[in-house]
Amino acid sequence: MRSLYLKELKLYFTAPIFYAVACIFLVIAGIFFSNAMLRESMFAAQIAQYQVNTPVGLTEVVIQPVFDGISILILFLVPLFSMRLLAEEKASGTIELLFTYPLTDAAIVAAKYLAGLTVLAILIAFTGIYMGILAFMSPVDWGVVLSAYLGLVLLTGSFLAIGLFASSLTRNQIIAAAVSFGLILIFWIMGGLAEYLATGVFSKILSELALLGHLSSFLKGMLVLKDAAYYFLFSLFFLALTLSVLESRRWRG
Repeated sequence: MRSLYLKELKLYFTAPIFYAVACIFLVIAGIFFSNAMLRESMFAAQIAQYQVNTPVGLTEVVIQPVFDGISILILFLVPLFSMRLLAEEKASGTIELLFTYPLTDAAIVAAKYLAGLTVLAILIAFTGIYMGILAFMSPVDWGVVLSAYLGLVLLTGSFLAIGLFASSLTRNQIIAAAVSFGLILIFWIMGGLAEYLATGVFSKILSELALLGHLSSFLKGMLVLKDAAYYFLFSLFFLALTLSVLESRRWRG
């Protein structure tokens, strides 16, 4: 499992497209940060102009909008990183060789999932540069920042589990990315569907299933066990589906 994990990491870091996507991700995240800082400066100027003794809340004005923007970027980023995990193995025929290794299907799924999550977590960690810039200019509540990063990693793990499942269904990477994006988007917008299209118990169920709704507590600096458990169980569910797909393929073979 360790060898497969390291092999997957090497494939990520030796692919030119990884660095291209990483640069685009960090540039757009930087734009989100710049816009949030400009908005904070405007609020500070208005407060100074009218001499109001109300401090500018960096958490609400800068930190939360930045992490909200990053979560949207991850929505588009994960399908690009997950589409090759199993689909490429199928297309090249190396998945048959992979099955001959002394590895269980669970070990294969775990190695590929953890490799993808490691790479995405590293990308997310690089956005800490912007938090460092913010801290240089004004005091920052690092508890809120760390909580927000934890929420982003858990959200990313959920997205990646969906992406790995989609990649296990086909040998075409484009189809895998499209299916992954579609499934992620469905769970992303469930909160809006619950608010406008559903009522009663059904509305409550949709609200609880919405991926984005469980991120809000982390962005406020609150570590809510229910939200963390949701992301963990959500990821586990789609990893179990992926494992079922691999086991069915081995059984058919």
